[in-house]
Parts: sequence; C-alpha cells; structure tokens
Amino acid sequence: MILSRLKLENFKKYSSYEIEFGEGLIGIIGKNGSGKSTIFEAIFFALYGELKGKGYKEIVKNSNAADKDAVVVELEFEFDSILYRIVREFRGKALNANAKLYKNGSLITSGAKEVTASIISLTKMSKDAFIHTLFASQKELSSLSALKNEDRKKMIRKLLGLEKIDFIENSLVEKSRELKRQITAFAELLLGEAEIAQKKEHVTNSQETKKTLQNDEQSKTKELETIKAKELYIKKESEVFAKTKEQKQKLYSELELAKNSKNSEIMNQVKLIAELHELEDKQQKLEALKSAKAEYEALLEQLKTQEKLKEYYLKKEGLQKEQIQLREQYVKSKSDIHTLESECAKYDELILNAKNLEISIAVLQDTISSKHTIENELRAEIAAEQKQIDVTNAKIAKLQELGSEGACPTCTRPLIEEYDNVINSLLATVNETHQNKIEEHKKQLQNVLLQKSAFEAEKKAKEKEFSELINGIKIIESKLQDLNKAREYFLHVEKKGLKNQEELKVLEAHNYDEKEHEKIRNSLALLEPKYKLFLTLETELKRFSIVKSDLLLVNKKIDELTITCKNKEDAFNLVVYDEEKHKGKLIEHDEVLKEIDSKTMLLNNIKVQIAKIEGEIKTLQGALQNNELQLKKLGSKKDDLIDYEKIKTSLSEFKTRLNAKVAPRISAIASEMYARITKGKYQHIEVSNDFDFFIYDEGKKYPIERFSGGEVDLANLVLRIAISKTLTELSGASSIGFLAFDEVFGSQDESRRVEILEAFHTIKEQYRQIFLISHEMEIKEMFERVVEL
Repeated sequence: MILSRLKLENFKKYSSYEIEFGEGLIGIIGKNGSGKSTIFEAIFFALYGELKGKGYKEIVKNSNAADKDAVVVELEFEFDSILYRIVREFRGKALNANAKLYKNGSLITSGAKEVTASIISLTKMSKDAFIHTLFASQKELSSLSALKNEDRKKMIRKLLGLEKIDFIENSLVEKSRELKRQITAFAELLLGEAEIAQKKEHVTNSQETKKTLQNDEQSKTKELETIKAKELYIKKESEVFAKTKEQKQKLYSELELAKNSKNSEIMNQVKLIAELHELEDKQQKLEALKSAKAEYEALLEQLKTQEKLKEYYLKKEGLQKEQIQLREQYVKSKSDIHTLESECAKYDELILNAKNLEISIAVLQDTISSKHTIENELRAEIAAEQKQIDVTNAKIAKLQELGSEGACPTCTRPLIEEYDNVINSLLATVNETHQNKIEEHKKQLQNVLLQKSAFEAEKKAKEKEFSELINGIKIIESKLQDLNKAREYFLHVEKKGLKNQEELKVLEAHNYDEKEHEKIRNSLALLEPKYKLFLTLETELKRFSIVKSDLLLVNKKIDELTITCKNKEDAFNLVVYDEEKHKGKLIEHDEVLKEIDSKTMLLNNIKVQIAKIEGEIKTLQGALQNNELQLKKLGSKKDDLIDYEKIKTSLSEFKTRLNAKVAPRISAIASEMYARITKGKYQHIEVSNDFDFFIYDEGKKYPIERFSGGEVDLANLVLRIAISKTLTELSGASSIGFLAFDEVFGSQDESRRVEILEAFHTIKEQYRQIFLISHEMEIKEMFERVVEL
C-alpha cells in the first residue's frame, strides 16, 4: 500500500486542505499544534472510519464549520498497482456517516461499515494491527528499553497481538476451574448404590400395599352405593309426605287469610256507615251558616277599602311633614348660594393677576440669568489677566535669577545693558496693562453683582406674592365647587317640593274615618268563628260522595270473601296427611344418612392412604430419575473439562511455536538493519522468547542498557521496524509499503538526529514511503520531500 493523496474538508482544525505525498523519505514538519498528527488521524479515519482516540463525532468537525457543512475525508492509495479512493462524510446536525470506495475510478462499495469491511479484507489488517504495524511514536521507541521487564513484555505482546491469546488462555483456565468446582458439587449430590437399591425396594413394597388398598376401596364403594340407593328411596317417600303437609298448611293459611280479610272489611263497613251519618248532620249545620258567611265576606271587602284609605291618610301626613322640612332647606340653601357667590366674585381678577406675576417672574429670571452670564465672563477675563501677570512675573523672576549676563527669554541674545530696560518693561506691562484691566473688570463685576442681587430680591418678593395669590385662588376654587354642589342641592329640594305638592292634591280627594274602620273590624271579629266553622264543614263534606262510593265497594267485597272462605274450607278438608308416618320416615332417613357418612369416612381414609403411598412412590421415582439426570450432566461436564484441557494444551503449544518464530524473526530483521546502520560495528541484536534485548559486541552478548544513548536509540528504532515487518508477515499483508514515525527525534541533539535520519536512509529501499513527523524545523533539508504545516 502506497499513500497518494489526502483531501480534507472541515476535519478537525482543517477547513480545506489537500496534500500529495510522493515516495521516499517524507518529512511532515510543523510546530506543535499545527496539525501534523491530524494528517495521520485522517488517514486512519479514512480507512477504518474511526479516530485513534475514544469517540469521534464530538470532536471531528471543525469548530468554524456551520451545521449544514459536511465533514469530508478523501484518501487515494495504490495497492498491488491498483488505484483506490475512499471518501468518508459526515452530514447534518446528527453527523450521519456515509462512505464510498472506488477502484480505478469505479464505485465498488458504499456505506460506512461496508467500506471498513472491504479495507480489512483488502489489506488483511484490522484497525489495531494497522496502527501497531505502520505507526510508531517516540514514546514506543523509548519504552522498548526504558520499561521494566514485565511492562516491556506487555507492550510488545500488545503490539504483536499476543495479549489476545493470553486473554483466551486465562479464560480457559478460569472455565476449567469452574467446571472442576461444578463436577465436585455434582458428585456430592449423587446417590450411593445402597441408597438406590433401598429406594427401589421401597417403591416395590409401596406398590403392593397400594394394590391391596385399591381392592378394599372397590369393596367398600359397592357397599356405599347400595346404602345410597336405599337412602334415595326413603328420601322420595319423605318428600311425598312433606309436599302433602305443605299443601295442607298452604290451604289453611289461605283460609285464615280470607277470614281475616272478611272481618277487616266488615269493620271497615261499620266505620263508613257511622261516618256517613255524621256527614249528613254536618250538611244541615252548613245550610244554617250560609247567611253568616255572606255577611262576613261583605264586611271583609269594606275592611279592605278602609285599609287603603288609611294608607293614603298616613302617606299624606308624611308628605306634609316632609314639605315643612323642604321649605327650611330651601331657605337655607338659597342663603348659602348667595354667600358663596359673593365670596367667589373676585376669582377672574385673581387669575389675571397670577398670570401677570408669573410673566414678571419669568422676565426677572431671564434678567438674572443674563447677569450671571456676564458675571462668569468677567471672572474669566480677570482670571486670564491674572494668568498673564503670573507668566510675566515668572519671566521677571527668571531674568533676575540669570542676571544681566543671561540670555533674553525671547531672542536668546545676552541682555547686558538691556537687562534693566527689559525688567522695567515687563513690570510696566504688569502694572499698567494687565493690572488696570483687572481693576476695570472688578468694578464692572461689582456693578453686575449689585444689579443681580437687586433682581433676585425683587424676584423673591414676587414669588412670595405669587404663592399667596395661588393659595387664595385654590381657596376660591374650593368654594366654587361648594357653590356648584349648593346649586344642585337647591334644584333637588325645589323639584322634590313640587312633586310632593302634586301628590298632596291627589291625596286630598280621599277621606278616612277611623271610627268606621274600628266598627267594621269589631263586626268581623264577631262573625269570624261562624265563618271558620262554615269553611271547615264545607271541606269535610267533600268526602260525602267518596264515603258513599267506598261503602258500596266494601259491601261487594264482603260478599266475595264469604264465597272464597267456603271454597277454601272445602279444599282443606279434602287433603289427607298422616303426621306420625311422616315422622317415622324422617327418623329412618337420618339413620341411613349416618350409616352413609360412616362408610364414606372409611372409604376416604383408604383413598388418603392410597394417595400418600402414590406420593411416596412418585418422590422415590423422582429422586432416582434426578440421580440419573445428574449422572448425565456430570458426564457432560467431565467431557467439557477434557475438551478445555485439550484446547489449553494446543494453545500453549501454539504460543511456544509462535514465540519461537516471532522472537528469532524480530532478531534477524533488527540485526541485519542494525549491522548496516552501524557499518558492521554490531552484527547481532538478540530478542529472547521473554522479549529481553541484547546486543553482541565483539562476539559477546550484553544487555541493551549497557550501551550509549545514541546506540540505544538506533537499536530501539530497528527493533520497532522489525516488529512492524514481523506483524506484516504474520498478518499476510505483504503489500504494505509505508511506515510512519511520530516525533522519533524527541529531545535528541544534532548528532543523534543525523544518525537517526541516516538510519532511515539506509532502510528506505525496503519501503517506498517512510513518513517522519517532527516539530524540528531545522531538519527539513534532510528529507527528499517535505510537507510543511
């Protein structure tokens, strides 16, 4: 396999990147974090659809890519002179995986899992074998000699894939131990020969006892059936007696019921006749009270009229009293309105004065503001002049400090005889010009402050006057509200008085006589008992027709019940029943039932004994059958144990043969390369079956730790390459034509780096491509081809 081209889109740190590899010794050079190792992660991802670390979907997509952007890795490689191309993609938010494999430009496989399976089939290498065979890091190289014996053995066995055989061997040992424990447990549960014979004899004896009991059961069953037939015959005779008795009792009950019904109807007949006579007497009384009823109803109508007149009378009195109150309220309300109107007369004048004052205050405020502005300007002018005076005084002080020999601060020439003139000129400038201006500005400032103070005092006085005026306006506004309410109330009183006058005119037409009213009430009280008696009698007499009808029906029922009693009595006398014979049959039936119970109990005891014996037989037979089943299982587990032991022996022999083949092969490859790299100084590197390393120096064997750092580094390099070649041969993947090493230089000095690169140059004819990943920028000139990141 030769790598041709790699194209990346949105893969990890690469937004878009394409590289063609070429052949020979290729350097992948770049600073830490530039994405060197990512190139080979992408190659591994393209071939097997996974990253070297755990997981991949969460970290594979470029952080700057949008959700809709796809992750694409495209790898071209040559295998057995045929050009292959793999395209793997992740699309969408969920990063759904897809892959395609092309052979000489034609699509041969699609689907993520299907493409991975095709690559494994083509290269004859799993993902782990691919990593261990073709990729090596600086950590792996240094670990070959630096690790302790046990850790180094674990590392090499992992690289060679032997740890899987160790895992299988350990699993077989655990399973063998478990089978031995199970065989021991099964043996403890099995029955002995004597116990088996005893159980079989017990089964035979129990079966004979069961047969004897079954014969006895059949005999007892026949006896029980004979007694049950006798009981059934006696029971039928008893049932005939019982039915006859029941029929006679029923006829007697019906006869008694008919007699009782007849007596009840006769008593009802007597009550109805008495009630009918009583109602006839009440009918006569009712006729006598009809005139009293008519008189009472006439007086009642008169009373209603008087009650209505009294109501009108009371209402008129109330309205008259209300009118008196309304007149008083009318006068008071009119007076209140007049007072409030006089108090609110100056409202408009006050409003106008308030507006004028408000305008005056605003004008004064503007004047004060303008004076304040002038004040600030004058103060600024005074400050500016004072600053000029300070600057000039500073110049005078400097000149005085320099003396007459000093340079002019303006033209830099020596002052000499001009010294006094310059000093006097500067003093004149201060006193005559700037100081005069300051005095003038101060006078103007004093005038402005006096004017400002006068305006502020005037404004304060007007504001006080305005405040008092506003308070007066608020008081009048409150009284205006009271005036409106007083006017509304005055109208209400006036309207109510007019309405009451109208009602009084209507009520004057009605006259009420209290004595007449009392006379009518007394007359009604005298007639009321007779009127109530009349109503009571009238209600009771409504039953007169009902009682007559009920009496006719009762007479008819009495005649019918007389006939029914005669018929029931005749039927009762015709039924013949012998109670003594009935009692004798019942006693005989009870004795037969007791005998049946006794026989049934005896038969049930026999059945229980049979069932108990059958249970014992079943338990014994179950124990014997279970013993047979356990014997079969024990035999099966013994067979399994033999098979496991055979597999363990075969696997141990395979490991021995494999170690005997792998270690010498690694030694041969490493020795040939090491001798060539060291130019014959060291002819042989030995790798023991326990994967300890030795170097031969002048025919003597020494541990690898004896030698210098540079020699050890080269030895580690050729050993790692030898392990890769051995893995390639073991997997049958003879067409793999490249190796890759990540940061193999580590912290080596210049001479060591040169030695390592020379070593790679000596073996490059065995591989069409050797990739070296490094962050050392200064070694890039030593490669046939450089990919700089």
